[in-house]
Amino acid sequence: MEQVKLSRTLATGASYYAANGGIAPDGSVTRAQLSAEMVSAYNTAIADVQSTTYYNTANLLEDSAAAALDNLSVAVDSLVAATTTFAAVSAVADMAADADTISEQQELKATLNTTDMTITDTDVAEYNTALAEVETYAQEAAGFLSASQSVEITSGTDNWANQNNFRMDQTATASYTAANDLLIMTFVTQNGNGYATASVGGYMTGNFKTVDDIYNAGIAYGG
Repeated sequence: MEQVKLSRTLATGASYYAANGGIAPDGSVTRAQLSAEMVSAYNTAIADVQSTTYYNTANLLEDSAAAALDNLSVAVDSLVAATTTFAAVSAVADMAADADTISEQQELKATLNTTDMTITDTDVAEYNTALAEVETYAQEAAGFLSASQSVEITSGTDNWANQNNFRMDQTATASYTAANDLLIMTFVTQNGNGYATASVGGYMTGNFKTVDDIYNAGIAYGG
């Protein structure tokens, strides 16, 4: 506050002259006092800051990445559950490959007669769906995160939204499609009666990994 800064200056000046016999005139120091109007304006400004939600494109993309990572975690859990069925099938295949004697073949037959080892269309659908979701959510999370770290994307979108009077808050949404490296962000107008989209394409090409990269990372990190 300017008054507080001024008070220090005036107090210093009055103290200097007081030590040397210089008398400060009335109002020379008290003019830095705070009025009720000044205090009210200050408190109102503080309240406005406290009630304002500061949100920008980087926040939007970071939030979108976090949501995609949550979805990825669920998809991985679904995949693990779906592979349980195929683990049993793999065990049966190993038994069949090793069943060289009549007794081993009879043991295999007995196992199949007492345990359902068939693969259903539902099993396959759940497995394939889980795999597709893992890929999709992994792509989304990486795309959002990469975009959030691009100053060109975040600053450019912030400026565009401000210039066109679009709300930069949690009502904004984002989507990312790796197939064409396309990021789309949707914003609501300040009066809330309209929408506008900002599209960014081809900016994350340098972040794409190869099929071998994905496989090797899976091996390296325990897959």
